[in-house]
Amino acid sequence: MSTQVTAATAAHPRAFLSALDPRRGGMAQIVLGRVLLFAALVTLWQSAVAYKWMDFYFVSSPAAIAGRLVALTASGRLFVHVGVTFSGVVLGFLIGAVLGVGTGMAMAAGRLVPEILDPFIMALYGLPRVALAPLFVVWFGIGIWSKVAVGASIVFFLCLFSTYSGMRLTDVNLLQAVKALGGTQRQLLLKVRVPYAVPWIIAGLKSSVGMALIGTIVGEFIAASRGIGWYISYAAGSYDTTGVMAGLVVLGAMSVALNSALRRLESRLLNWKPDVAL
Repeated sequence: MSTQVTAATAAHPRAFLSALDPRRGGMAQIVLGRVLLFAALVTLWQSAVAYKWMDFYFVSSPAAIAGRLVALTASGRLFVHVGVTFSGVVLGFLIGAVLGVGTGMAMAAGRLVPEILDPFIMALYGLPRVALAPLFVVWFGIGIWSKVAVGASIVFFLCLFSTYSGMRLTDVNLLQAVKALGGTQRQLLLKVRVPYAVPWIIAGLKSSVGMALIGTIVGEFIAASRGIGWYISYAAGSYDTTGVMAGLVVLGAMSVALNSALRRLESRLLNWKPDVAL
């Protein structure tokens, strides 16, 4: 295998990059690179704290954070907080995505309705969710649904804009060709416009995952008794830097897991689409 990669590299620089493609058996190199980078960053951080280059009070240390995560896991509290936050993120993401994609498709079907709704949509989109979060607490209570509402309100607009743009930018020549072949409006929608907009929709979904997580955490900051956001807020109020960092590590892991799931969905939905050449 190494001989083949070396030969390919000598033949053409792009061949080496293609050899690193996970679909061509190069996933081991990618995983190894990520592990080495992570280990280097953790070692640098731990060394900086150990040699007093950085103050432990402000940045904690990887060893202390790992110890805190182990303690939280052993007590069972970590699973409770992660479960609450994860449920809020997933529900907010799904509700906002379904409503946003559906509304974007409906608006793209006509020209008059988008023009009428444009100023109202932009006005609602411009409202800061941090300011709306207390209002959601009044409407939905301090339970999970106020956090879901915050996340869904952010995801909705991102998915709406991406879906609408993808649908409106469908290749006109392709639409005319399908019409000339006798395609109906239903076939144009399902066979041309929707597939053409899928990359845009996926891009909107991928950018929405992080925003759904942020919205849920903001809701937990304002009113909650459980969740990673609540734990971070509680640790910050106690000047517990290690607790804050441990919560951030968990949020980062959740973001990576959710984006990995979306990447799998993207590969399934776009398996018909050839890769762009380097």
